[in-house]
Amino acid sequence: MANKDTFTSDEWTLLRIAPSFVSVGISAVDPSGLFSSIREVLAGANRTMATLNANNRLELFSALAADRSIPGVPDVHALLGNGSHEQQMQNFKRAALDRVKAATGVVALKATPAETDAYRRMLIAVAEDAANAAKEGGFLGFGGVRVSEKERAFIDEVSKAAGVG
Repeated sequence: MANKDTFTSDEWTLLRIAPSFVSVGISAVDPSGLFSSIREVLAGANRTMATLNANNRLELFSALAADRSIPGVPDVHALLGNGSHEQQMQNFKRAALDRVKAATGVVALKATPAETDAYRRMLIAVAEDAANAAKEGGFLGFGGVRVSEKERAFIDEVSKAAGVG
């Protein structure tokens, strides 16, 4: 079983922020306004906490849930880079997928198979909940779809990066 001491400081930070990158990544791949983005990010955070609590019998999840410190946040400019807004969102998407791959790789090396499987499933659930939190493509709340094609594609990429798809 893995706990905070199993990982380096950088690895622990990565495990803690990867779910946030996933939920923000949903907003980045198909931006639909401030309120929708807030709903998506909050849905991802809620799914993360619910999953950590539901899996508290796993030492890794119990340790992640117990850690109330504020993790270091990467430099936003370094994540987004230069270029158009679309290019910056693509850069963020790539950064999010890189973190998913790195986080699941570290968990696979240092945690139990059950913890690894649960962590992978959590990242995918975060993406799905974030995507389902707000409609895309509507106007003033009418029309649109719950999960856009771009969001569905990102969820599939998260699954692959997590080693599931």
